[in-house]
Amino acid sequence: MKILRSGEEKGERYLARLEARMVEGHPPQLDERARKVVAAVAKRGDRALLAFVRRHDLKGLPVESLRVEHGGVQDSDEVGEDFVKAVELALANLKAFHEPQMPKGYTIEQEGGDFGIRVRPIESVGVYVHGAGSIYLSSLLMAVVPARVAGVPRIAVATPPRAFLSSVRLRYLLDRLDLHEVYLMGGPHAIAALAYGTDSVTAVDKIVGRGGRMIAAAKRAVFGAVDVDGEVGPPEIAIVADNHAEPEIVAADMLAHAEHDPDALVVLVTPSKTLAEKVERRVSRRLRSLPKGSAARLALRQQGAIILVHDLEAAVDVVNRIAPEHLELLVEEPLRILDGVERAGAVYLGQWTPAALGDWVLGTNHVLPTAGTARFSSPLGAWDFVHRTAVVRVAPHRFPALARAAATMAEEEKLALHVESLRAGSRGKV
Repeated sequence: MKILRSGEEKGERYLARLEARMVEGHPPQLDERARKVVAAVAKRGDRALLAFVRRHDLKGLPVESLRVEHGGVQDSDEVGEDFVKAVELALANLKAFHEPQMPKGYTIEQEGGDFGIRVRPIESVGVYVHGAGSIYLSSLLMAVVPARVAGVPRIAVATPPRAFLSSVRLRYLLDRLDLHEVYLMGGPHAIAALAYGTDSVTAVDKIVGRGGRMIAAAKRAVFGAVDVDGEVGPPEIAIVADNHAEPEIVAADMLAHAEHDPDALVVLVTPSKTLAEKVERRVSRRLRSLPKGSAARLALRQQGAIILVHDLEAAVDVVNRIAPEHLELLVEEPLRILDGVERAGAVYLGQWTPAALGDWVLGTNHVLPTAGTARFSSPLGAWDFVHRTAVVRVAPHRFPALARAAATMAEEEKLALHVESLRAGSRGKV
């Protein structure tokens, strides 16, 4: 893992590469493959969907129907007491964290009428549960709880059949969350089926849930037909640490995040050269003990880095340039520098708040903006599962003044039929 210095050529080149990830295009071949799958399902429905499912999902698995009504695991003894307790803790904290997020409508009443915003839940949401490698049960929680808080009446789940059949805990969680519309399908064809619907799959209005690069490409392809949960890239963490931080903790948190994905971005920013060297030695020693193809080993050796800065203020400047998904502040007084952080998906303060807690049980949502989109995006929340409608009423005596002003603007923009609308029938007599 590299130790670089901000302000010097190699350090600036590395930071410039991280900033460039914000605007880089996606591999055209990947997007084209996803578009072809999506187009096939959109055009041919079940014929295309079932062909993709048989080719990519089943591979000899005994699945009689794409849809199952429930997970079939209602006995907590099958999954273990510790798992049940962890799920209940996560559910309670997620509900407590997301309930205050619900946006409220408003009405402004005036003498000449009133206007405002009405808030309603989205009618249906599709949740994709990744099934390649690890099965991210936590992502199911992170999607379903805020949708339920928002009042979404219909939630459908798509997950590869191998994940459903192999994971008793996934099946238990589906039952625990009272999810009764589960489709055994994975990959871009699953995203397409949720977006456009087929005879076997009922379309939804929004799709959430992480997957690999093909899932992200499929979401880009269907956006517009449905809403999606934003652009999702490889996981990211930046850690700001000073000489009060324990090198063992810093190294462990870096390794933990790198474990997610071989393309994960892991960066330590520190003004302490001593800490940087201690962390680098610990990380290197631990990496040597991992299998050569492990995600953590690949991620840290390919794009992991330690950035040396002059002071903590400069460290915050570097963080704002990176706009990381996760940010840990492992410094003596994290609140002193928190206000300077403008661009981060989630911020974890102090050594007792590692990002690993946020992945599961803190209650904060772990679906966070990646690839620099923390510049303008926010964590997934209850606010993402509602839509807002403007509602306006104009009283007759208020209409003439408004109509004259609107007609003036319409004439300026050469929209003569708008002027006619404003003067039609009894309107023209007011």
